[in-house]
Amino acid sequence: MENPVAVTGSMNRTIERTTRYVILISVVVLALMITGFVFARIFGVLLPVFYVAIIVLASLLIISTVMLIYALLTALRTFATVTDEINPLLTSLQHSVAMISQSVEETTEVVKDTTKSASQTATTISSTTRMATQYAVGPGVRAVGFLVGGQQMLRVFVGKGRARRRYEERRQQQLELIELNSNSEGE
Repeated sequence: MENPVAVTGSMNRTIERTTRYVILISVVVLALMITGFVFARIFGVLLPVFYVAIIVLASLLIISTVMLIYALLTALRTFATVTDEINPLLTSLQHSVAMISQSVEETTEVVKDTTKSASQTATTISSTTRMATQYAVGPGVRAVGFLVGGQQMLRVFVGKGRARRRYEERRQQQLELIELNSNSEGE
């Protein structure tokens, strides 16, 4: 497929070139006519040349009128053909629009039903989750929390506990660094 911009550009160039040729030919014909009239005056045959020129111009006028009528008839025939071709297309388009409209309505109904079903499913899942949390997960989490808390309390009361152990580890690292620094300064 050709680029529409390139086609338009080439058409513009063709029109410009044709216009130049028509102007050039018109100027040449006008110059020849004026030269012919001047020579006809010099040789004293101006009146018969005028008659011939009028006959030629009238003939050209009749020919151009016939060509314009032919162009008009051709345009009317083309318009009738286009109209005959467009009517079935419009009918087909209307039929297609009606089918699409019906399909959209059916799809909309199905989407509405699906939305209702999804809403009911979400409500069911929500209530199931709430019930599971309330009766299964919640008590289990509380029980585990009590056990872990009790274990930590026992460690604190019975043993050193985790906080004490971390404090001692940090203190040991500090002492090692101090000893390392003192050894490196002494050397």
